[in-house]
Amino acid sequence: MLRVLSLGLATLVVPAAASACEADDAGHCWSLAGGAQVRSDASLRLRSLYYDPTRFGVQGGADGYGLLRALASVSAQRGGWDGMAQLGVHAEQGRHGGPGGIDRGALDLQQGYVRWQGRRIGWQVGRQEAGYGSSRLLSVRDGPNIRLAFDGVRGRWRAPRWQLDVMALRPVDPRPGAFDDRSDHGQYLLGGYATVHGRRAGNGLDLYLLGYGREQARFANAGGDERRTTLGARWFARSTAWDANVELVGQRGHLRAAQGDQAIRAWTLASDTGVQWRDRRWQPRLGVKIDIASGDRDPRDGRLQTFNALYPKAAYFSEASLLAPANLMDVQPTLRLTPHPALSTELGWQLAWKHRRADAIYTTPAPLAALPGSAGTPRRIGQQFKWETTWRASPQWQWQAQLAWFDAGPGLRAAGGRDTLFASMVGAWQW
Repeated sequence: MLRVLSLGLATLVVPAAASACEADDAGHCWSLAGGAQVRSDASLRLRSLYYDPTRFGVQGGADGYGLLRALASVSAQRGGWDGMAQLGVHAEQGRHGGPGGIDRGALDLQQGYVRWQGRRIGWQVGRQEAGYGSSRLLSVRDGPNIRLAFDGVRGRWRAPRWQLDVMALRPVDPRPGAFDDRSDHGQYLLGGYATVHGRRAGNGLDLYLLGYGREQARFANAGGDERRTTLGARWFARSTAWDANVELVGQRGHLRAAQGDQAIRAWTLASDTGVQWRDRRWQPRLGVKIDIASGDRDPRDGRLQTFNALYPKAAYFSEASLLAPANLMDVQPTLRLTPHPALSTELGWQLAWKHRRADAIYTTPAPLAALPGSAGTPRRIGQQFKWETTWRASPQWQWQAQLAWFDAGPGLRAAGGRDTLFASMVGAWQW
């Protein structure tokens, strides 16, 4: 993959003396003879996390550890052609039981692709990130240490207000050694994602149809080879005073298991709306998130109704990333304040229930993981209080402080779960 990418980048660049690009790109952009441009950038993220306990105490105790992510990339562009190579180093320190699967990796190719875009049609092939919409189903997974990338190809058709992407991808399976990451041949993602933009900026509609497969999938009451077709729509709108984001998704398919096939029938409805007073001090925004993700009503009826969010943003509900959007109903009012253009803070309160009592409580990271002993427990999971603050100290540095407290309800306590404290500090540098 790296050798093919290097050859692809070489075809874009004409050997010649380089000159600096425009002033806003000074230091990491060069113009070459023949109209080619070469750009480079780098980023560093340091994150400390503390959970007391991990996984609500059902499968762990208090744990504090540190993560490091370092990325560097070079890209070349000429005419409609461009290519990019991004290398990454990921490290972990202090985690009980050793690093998780997306915590640590030696020098690896994080992204590496060649892309061509004509007036209407284009394509992109290689290793690439693929985030879409509100990141509820397809995200770059920025919270964990190793971001999510895919191997494969995407095609693109675009018009002044339309864009359609078609894709054939496999997620990358990160491994701890150097240049040893591989496509996960136990999973695939096929389909299309279309966006039509409204006449006003910030308004539009997403429509998508995705085919998903995963071998050895595990749910609370079933396991086997999973095949899902996901049909979804997302409406989004924004004005100076309010914003809205509403997404409706349905899923059909089957779970092929030794004890017999089960028909998949699942769905979700999610919304994030708010009003903002931009002319008031600190520009307060009062918002509310309302989510329902279906759960399995009866493990013996031959149907699996647990929603699978595929490759979601783990921090959809909070940076603590405690709950996955499966068998879940929740309401979360939030208040965001902006005391300074470089400083914002948000307070939130989440009330969470299981959609179906017979199903389990599901936790992150993806793929779905059922909390042991939580199937059949009471529906009320509990409530979460969060505080998250972001400070952009300079054009290069950004700091984040995150704090959450989860008050365990009857559904968690019946499975042996406990109240959970989460704290995190993040420093990110971008060049």
